[in-house]
Amino acid sequence: MSSAPLRTDFSRDELEAEANEFRHHIARWVDERLCPQAEALDNANDFSHELFKELGDLGYYGIMYPETVGGSGLKYPFTCFSILCEELARGSMSFAAGVCMQGSTATHTVFQWGNENLHNKYLKPALLGEKIAAFAITEPNSGSDAASLLTRATRTEGGFFLNGSKIFTTNGTVADFITVVATTNPTQGLKGLDLFLVDTNTPGFSVGRKLDKFSVRSSDTAELVFENVFVPDECYLNNGVPSSFLNAYKSLTVDRIFTAALALGGGRAAYDSALRYAKEREQFGQPISKFQAIQFRLVDMLAKLEQSRLYTYHAAALADQNASITTEAALAKIVAAEGCHEVCEMAMSVYGGYGLMNEYPVQRFLRDSYFPMIGGGTGDIMRHIVSRQLGL
Repeated sequence: MSSAPLRTDFSRDELEAEANEFRHHIARWVDERLCPQAEALDNANDFSHELFKELGDLGYYGIMYPETVGGSGLKYPFTCFSILCEELARGSMSFAAGVCMQGSTATHTVFQWGNENLHNKYLKPALLGEKIAAFAITEPNSGSDAASLLTRATRTEGGFFLNGSKIFTTNGTVADFITVVATTNPTQGLKGLDLFLVDTNTPGFSVGRKLDKFSVRSSDTAELVFENVFVPDECYLNNGVPSSFLNAYKSLTVDRIFTAALALGGGRAAYDSALRYAKEREQFGQPISKFQAIQFRLVDMLAKLEQSRLYTYHAAALADQNASITTEAALAKIVAAEGCHEVCEMAMSVYGGYGLMNEYPVQRFLRDSYFPMIGGGTGDIMRHIVSRQLGL
C-alpha cells in the first residue's frame, strides 16, 4: 500500500455517503436473510451454499474489484468491504468468514497476477458466486512461520508438480479453486515461496478432512492434500516475478482490517443482545437494566465497541487513500479483536445463567469472538509487526 502515491480524489464526504448507502443495503439483507438462519447454520456445522450464492447475485463479492473484471467499481472499496464484513458478522461470524475469504484474499491473487483467461475462467464466476475460492498457506507444522512451510512445487515440463498438505483452510472443502503457497526453493525461506492456482478437480488434490471447530462452526475449514498435483505454467501466479508470495504478502496486510471488522460485527451483536435482555429480564421487581452494575457494564461494552470502530475505519480510510497501513491495520486487529472479545464476555455476564444455555445466542457470540483473535495472525504476531515498525 505504501508504494503507491496518495489519492488526490479522496473525499471524506464522498466516502461517508458511499459507506452509508452501502451499509443500508447490506444491513437489510443481514436482518432479513442471515440472522434468521444463523443459529441453525451453527448447530448444523453447515456451509450455506444458498446464502453464499445470493450474495454473489447481489454483487457483494466484487466490492474490491473494477468493473472490467465483473467487480463493483466502488470508489472506496476498503471501507465498503469492511462494512460488509462487520454487518455479516453481526448476523453470523461463521458465514462472514467465508465471504471475507471469497471477496478478498482468495480472489485477489487471481485478479492481481492471473491472465485474462484465468480472469474469465475463475475470477469472474467467483465474483458472481458461481465458483468458490480459497487461499491455502498454513500447514500442520507451519503457522505464523511461513518460511518453514514444506509444500513443494517442483518444475516439470509445462508447469509444476505440487506435493504437501495444508490445514485451517477456509472454504477448503467447498472450493472450486485454491491459491496455494508453496516453496520452489526451500533454502531461500520466504524468498523461495510462490503462488499457484489449483483447480480442485485436478488429479492428486483431495480434502484430507473437514475440521470440527467450537468457534465459527458454519465456516467451512479443511485440511488439504496435494499429491503430484500438476499446475500448468499459466496458473503459476508470479507475473514474471519469482518469489510472488512476498508481493502477495504486502496486499494481505489489509485483510487485518477486515478481520477487525468481523470482530466489530460480532461485538455489536453481543452488545445489542445484552442490551435487549437487560431491559426485558426482571429481578427484584424491576428490569436488571435499572441496576447500576448492569448499566456500567453496558456502558463499558459500548466504549470498547466505539474504540474498535474508530480504529477499524480509520485504517480502512487510510487504505482507500493508498496510504501506508502496516501499523494501523495491525493495531486495528489488536484493538477490535481483543476489545470485542471482552464485549462478548461482558454480554455473557449480563445474561447470567441463561447465557450458558444454547437457546440464547450470547454463547455463540462468545465462541465466535475467539476467531478474530487468531485468524489472520494472533495478537502477539500483530504486536511483533508493530514493534518492528517502531524499530524495536
